[in-house]
Amino acid sequence: MNLRIRLLLDFYLGGMLHAALKIPTILLGKMMGRNHDLSKCREIAVMKLLGGGSLVIAYPALLALKRLPQVEKLTVVTTPAIKPFADTLGIFDEIIVLREDSLLHLGLDSLKALARLFRHDAIIDFEVHSRLTTVFSLITCARNRVGFFTHISFWRRGISTHLLFCNVSNGIYYFYDQVAEIFGTAPVGEQECTATFRRQLAANPADDGQTHLAIAPTCSGLSRERMLEPSEWLDILAKRLEKYPGETVQIHLFGGPSDTVLLDELSDLLLGRLGPRVVVSNHAGKTKLTESVRMLSGMTEVLCIDSALLHFSRLLGLRTISYWGPTDPRVLARPRAGNIDEIHYVKLPCSPCIHVSNQPPCKGNNICMRLAANPAATVPLNPPWVLQ
Repeated sequence: MNLRIRLLLDFYLGGMLHAALKIPTILLGKMMGRNHDLSKCREIAVMKLLGGGSLVIAYPALLALKRLPQVEKLTVVTTPAIKPFADTLGIFDEIIVLREDSLLHLGLDSLKALARLFRHDAIIDFEVHSRLTTVFSLITCARNRVGFFTHISFWRRGISTHLLFCNVSNGIYYFYDQVAEIFGTAPVGEQECTATFRRQLAANPADDGQTHLAIAPTCSGLSRERMLEPSEWLDILAKRLEKYPGETVQIHLFGGPSDTVLLDELSDLLLGRLGPRVVVSNHAGKTKLTESVRMLSGMTEVLCIDSALLHFSRLLGLRTISYWGPTDPRVLARPRAGNIDEIHYVKLPCSPCIHVSNQPPCKGNNICMRLAANPAATVPLNPPWVLQ
């Protein structure tokens, strides 16, 4: 099933199930009078089906839950596309995968997951905008069902036992941190998170005395309007090399298997225009995510767009240079100490559009990214967010 079908299924089927289950759930809750004290939870499950970067952003809260003395098991329910992110973080005791390639597989895997999580101590729904994940959490009959609601998701009230308000215009990391707080702990600090993650990853800095620049120019199929053009990466890198005069710079291109051709073209462009000063390696599709992140750990700097590799780089404590447009860095980039993040973002009337509009109002004409790469670029008189 493609993403559009999954979103439609979530909206309509999830909506109908909410309508059917809400009143019985409220009545049963009052009749049973269950104790919803989160401090006694021994087994906690987390649901995250879209956006592996969100798990990375939530790492301080997840690590805090993992370290609670009473917690014996931390589980994540996810999809095949997100499983590598959960594997790489290395903090989950169990990973339950729901295949989404067909309704049959999704149904079978969901039934198995429901049986595994039935009457769980607590399940946390990190899908802020999903209806079906709320229904899934409910059907597990978990004693505690933690979720988020926005100004439009009033339908979750009465179904989740613990609801946290999520203001999508503010940093999502604030709301992930609240999850740790309602369980009676505090999110783990930045330096401790970095040290723990690097230790778990067996990460080591490069020690060959050379400059290593990583470029992570691609993202998932969800909102590829976040991407820059190859010619823009050429200009960005040419300016960046001025910081390293006279040096031969190792450039590493990172992406998934589907990005191989695109990054091969970018590699050829960089080699053809930047000359012998650079040595370019395209790692797209050649390593698994964990190995790619381990390679990232030895980089001098990481140049990237808003993607999971950006959030992994920040968790590793690396210096990052990032470019934003359809998403807002104030929402997704947790402030860090040391002034080691260089963020390029020009606020336009239509930005951010991801998670706000079902489809980008520009329909792919992402001038927000043109401006991020070159703030002096001219905005058209007839801007793309004006409907014709």
